[in-house]
Amino acid sequence: MEANEYAERFWLDLADADGKSERSQQSVSGLIGPSDMVCRERARHITIGTPMTDRNASAAAIMGTFIHKGLEKSRGDLHPHLLHEVAIEIELPNGAVMVGHADEIDPLENSVTDFKTVGDLNYRRRIGVDIAHLRQIHLYALGLVQAEILRPNPIVRICYVDRSGANNVPFVYQQFFDEEIIASCNEWVSDVIYAVVHKEEASKDWPREMCRRFCPYYSTCRTDELTGEAIVGEMATAAHTYYEANKQEAENKKIKEQARVHLDGVNGFTEEGVAVRWITVNKDEGSYDRIEVRKLPGWEKK
Repeated sequence: MEANEYAERFWLDLADADGKSERSQQSVSGLIGPSDMVCRERARHITIGTPMTDRNASAAAIMGTFIHKGLEKSRGDLHPHLLHEVAIEIELPNGAVMVGHADEIDPLENSVTDFKTVGDLNYRRRIGVDIAHLRQIHLYALGLVQAEILRPNPIVRICYVDRSGANNVPFVYQQFFDEEIIASCNEWVSDVIYAVVHKEEASKDWPREMCRRFCPYYSTCRTDELTGEAIVGEMATAAHTYYEANKQEAENKKIKEQARVHLDGVNGFTEEGVAVRWITVNKDEGSYDRIEVRKLPGWEKK
C-alpha cells in the first residue's frame, strides 16, 4: 500500500467508525438528544427521518471524540467514584422524552460535567459558554435527578478543553441547576413537535455558513434560499477558480499560523536565505510584536 493510499484509507476508516457511533446512529434513527438542541429545523429533519444529504465528517469532531474517550478513562482511573458515559432518559414537562449520555457524573459532589473540545480556547474564554451547551448539560441533570442518580439542585458544569494543546488549563463554567433553562428547553422542543405535527418548517436557528459547515441536511434545508440564475461558460470557470483559490488561501493561512507558533522569539536566517525577525510596533493604544519573514535578495546557499 502506497503512503497516499494509506493516508486516505486511514481517514476513511475514522470517518466510517464515527458514522457508526451510538450518537450518530441515534440521529439516523430519528431520535433527538440533548446535543441536538442547536437548531429546531435540524431537529425536525432528524425527527421525520429526512435523508442526510451532506455527510462530510469533521476531522476536528472526530479528534474531539478520541480526546473525549481518553479524558473519561483517565478521570475514571484516578477517581473511581466518578461515573462516565451514563445512558439516561429525560422527560420534559410537555411529555417529550429524550435519550442521551452524560460524560461525567460525581454522585458525591452532586454534579454532572460535560466535556467539550475546542480549537481556540482563548476565544471561548472571551465569549463565554454556548447557550446550546448550557441547555444540553441541564437536560442531562434533569434526567439524572429523575433517575435518582443525582439529588435535586445539582451542579452543572461544562469543561472546555483545548484540542490544539496550546492551553493546559481548560475553561470551566458551572452553576447550580436552573429551572428556567429547562423551561426554555421545553418550549424549544414544543416548537419542533408543532412543526412536525403540522408539517411546517421550524426555525432555522443556525446562520447559513454554520449550516453549510456542520449540518447533514444543508442541501435539503437551504437550497431554496439560493438566488440568481445559473452561471455557465467562462463565468462558471471563473467562479470555480475563485472558489478553489479562496479555499487554498484559507488553508495557507492555517499553515502560516501553525508555522508562526514555532518562530516565537526567533531572529535570524536559514541556509536558504529566509530571514526571520520580530518587530515591535508602537501605537497610541499600546505596542505589539509582529513577525516578518522574507527571502534575502541575491542569497545563495553557502
